[in-house]
Amino acid sequence: MIPPRYVSDLAALSRLGDLVRSWRCPHCARSGTLNAHGALRGGAENLPGKDAVRGRRFFCSNRGRRPGCGRTCSVLLAQVFRGASVRTGSYWRFCSARLSGLGVLAAWEQARTGFSLESAYRWWRGWPRGAAALRPHLWRGREPPGRLAEALTERYGQVDPLAGFQGREQKAWPGLAS
Repeated sequence: MIPPRYVSDLAALSRLGDLVRSWRCPHCARSGTLNAHGALRGGAENLPGKDAVRGRRFFCSNRGRRPGCGRTCSVLLAQVFRGASVRTGSYWRFCSARLSGLGVLAAWEQARTGFSLESAYRWWRGWPRGAAALRPHLWRGREPPGRLAEALTERYGQVDPLAGFQGREQKAWPGLAS
């Protein structure tokens, strides 16, 4: 079994340390070599500095006579985009306001993320890339619904469907890929 890419909350993230010995390293495929290595911390839109927990790192031990590869892998919270400071909830509030017909400035003001207006324009340019990645997961075995936002909330939850997507599908949402 390989480690998950995303977990739903901090409690699930802390429980991963007990399961780590049964996992296979995603890089070298050896089992029994992974060790819990520490928390991933980084900035978030509402926390000053770099204090927010984003995930947990695991080390494939090659120290001593252990057969590991020496690389690390990460498990992130589902509310975190890989490589971005904005959280899924803030991004979803902005995009759903934009999809409801508001302009970029009005949607940015309504979302109250704490980021600059230039960030909002960059986020909106990334929406089509992320929406294209979501379509196969939303319409698997069904007729396509009329609107993407309604399909997202129906399948992955009302509050934060992008975190629901990352947690359930175990795939990164590519809309903010750097």
